[in-house]
Amino acid sequence: MIEFALEKFPVRHTLDNGVQCLVRPLQRDDQAAFEKFHLSVPENERFLIKHRYVDSSLFSPAEEATSLDERLSLLAFADGQIVGHATLHQRPGGWKRHIGMVGVLTHPDFRGVGLSKHLIGELVDVARHAGLTRLEAEFNGARQVAIQGFKVAGFDEIARLPDYLQDMQAKTYDWVLLGMKIITDLENAGAGD
Repeated sequence: MIEFALEKFPVRHTLDNGVQCLVRPLQRDDQAAFEKFHLSVPENERFLIKHRYVDSSLFSPAEEATSLDERLSLLAFADGQIVGHATLHQRPGGWKRHIGMVGVLTHPDFRGVGLSKHLIGELVDVARHAGLTRLEAEFNGARQVAIQGFKVAGFDEIARLPDYLQDMQAKTYDWVLLGMKIITDLENAGAGD
């Protein structure tokens, strides 16, 4: 059960620039700060992000009903503001149920200071506890810094499709899939629930 993995939160990390950050799961009262964080991402980068969160749909009653076993969002806070957002998506069944999909977005002022590494590490720990054995992350090939950050955290490039994605101006980009095999502590893992 993922709930057991969440008992350790909130956790603190010291970033490479000496700033302390607090990481914890998303809460309903985070809506205004969450939207402000996502709007802090420069407009020219927003189209590169797979999931768009600039509206309040994530905080709707239907989304609240989504089980933590399907999607977990972690937030990183520093200086009283959200500076990072990480997600772990799980499939409730099927042939990819052992594979989680992860994503991380950091505030422009908090890039290159180890925040992504800490957020990815927290997601890997939760994934292990949930019994997942692999993680994946998809990227627009233009997100080189994000791709490199995931590689530093232990992900490997497992697929690249040249000119597979297209923006609103019909400019094409590579589609990149990164993956990580994780070792699960079977004693603490859920029983496929």
